[in-house]
Amino acid sequence: MVEDNTALVEEREREIIKIVQSIADLNEIFRDLATMIVEQGTVLDRIDYNVEQAAVKIEEGVVELQKAEKSQKGTRKMLCIIVLALLVVGGMVGYIAYKAA
Repeated sequence: MVEDNTALVEEREREIIKIVQSIADLNEIFRDLATMIVEQGTVLDRIDYNVEQAAVKIEEGVVELQKAEKSQKGTRKMLCIIVLALLVVGGMVGYIAYKAA
């Protein structure tokens, strides 16, 4: 009977040691999981920041394109005015030269 009790106690002790080892392994898994979650949070924060910055840069780009469009339209108008002025001056010079001849 004592031998049976001793065997049962030893069996329970082995099972308790296995449970303790399993708990320690589980603790390590949860620590690793916590580390991965923190790292993923950092990555998500960086992605979020980059998306926000991209949106800001796109808005700035749109503003710059609008400025360039206005500038280009103004330049075209000025070029047309200059060409017309040169044609008028050229016509006048041609008319004067024609009358003088």
